[in-house]
Amino acid sequence: FFSVPVMPTQQFMASMQQLDTAPRRSGLLGAALAGVAAGVCVLALGVAVSAPMATTTLPIASPSVATRVSTPSALARSTISPLRAGMVEEPAFYAPANEDEAIEEAFYNAMTTPEAPAPSPTGWVLAAVTSTVMAVLFAYRRWTSNMEAELAAYEAEIEARLDARAWRMAQVVGEMSASIGPAAIRVVDTSGAAAGEQSINLKTAGVNSKGVIHKKLVAELANRRQSNAHTKTRAEVSGGGKKPYAQKGTGNARRGSSRSPLLRGGGVSFGPRNNRNYKQDINKKEGQLAISSVIQNRASIITVVNGLDTAISTPSTKEAKAMIEKVKQPESGSKVLVVVGDTEGFDQTNPVYLSLRNIPTVRFRQQKQLNVADLLWPHQILMSDKALEGVVGRYSA
Repeated sequence: FFSVPVMPTQQFMASMQQLDTAPRRSGLLGAALAGVAAGVCVLALGVAVSAPMATTTLPIASPSVATRVSTPSALARSTISPLRAGMVEEPAFYAPANEDEAIEEAFYNAMTTPEAPAPSPTGWVLAAVTSTVMAVLFAYRRWTSNMEAELAAYEAEIEARLDARAWRMAQVVGEMSASIGPAAIRVVDTSGAAAGEQSINLKTAGVNSKGVIHKKLVAELANRRQSNAHTKTRAEVSGGGKKPYAQKGTGNARRGSSRSPLLRGGGVSFGPRNNRNYKQDINKKEGQLAISSVIQNRASIITVVNGLDTAISTPSTKEAKAMIEKVKQPESGSKVLVVVGDTEGFDQTNPVYLSLRNIPTVRFRQQKQLNVADLLWPHQILMSDKALEGVVGRYSA
């Protein structure tokens, strides 16, 4: 898990700039074009209405209402009166001849509605500009609202991913917390009988424990790497001293050697080399702080076994497995790390080591050999009382 890289700031900013803005831009552009089209339509309608008509269309004659005038001239006037509005000059024979016709003339003049003045071109232009501006403002408001909503959703997604990553890291290193105090450790004897508890309070990096442990783990795993893979360059491959064919005239590409990286049987460009150095350095105190932080945070799975260093007198894998089943915590995993105290002149003739080395789920370490990779690997840590004294003396807060 610790090999998962953390997103750099530039990559994070680049991902922020990769938001899908095409739909928002297209929506804004479409609304703006719709507003401009509406304004142009309004302007064209205004110009068409305001322009003088090429021909004069006379209104259709409609039957008039019954009046008190019933003379033939009155009936004729009621039919022709609507046509009089479109005439420039009134003929002489329409002049009133008597008092009744004068009354009828006054009646029709009173009932005639004056024509509304035609709108001016300036009004139509102002209406077109107003409609366009309103459409553009509405589109801009909608675009900004969508952008704010998408940014809020993106920020929520990033926070959820960071929370999930922090949770997974806490699971790997044993539910590490920011503020760590003294922790109680279970103590038993070699038969598995409880012998009380012991409290430890080691140095930790606090909120920075995860970063320090990750740095130390990466350095340990990198320092274990061996440069076994190796390829030859075109200078190291045998052959290729003769020019394969003439420079010109063959139609092929120009070649001076048959061991080019482009050809089969040639050298390898930028291939792995056995002289590569994978070593990574870390400060001594920083590495010690990482180890003490892991031990302090994994105190819940540590069991101190009194007399573990001398529990087995003769090598016996069967006896070692039975002892481990007795002393380890119930319902724990199968992977076990056994830690014993530092012994001068310790070698592979130790019966405890010889009894445990054939068990694939058990690792054996001295207290001075502890490292972050071994401490993060097991489900259960069995530590001798002598090894615990060395740990407390070296890493105590």
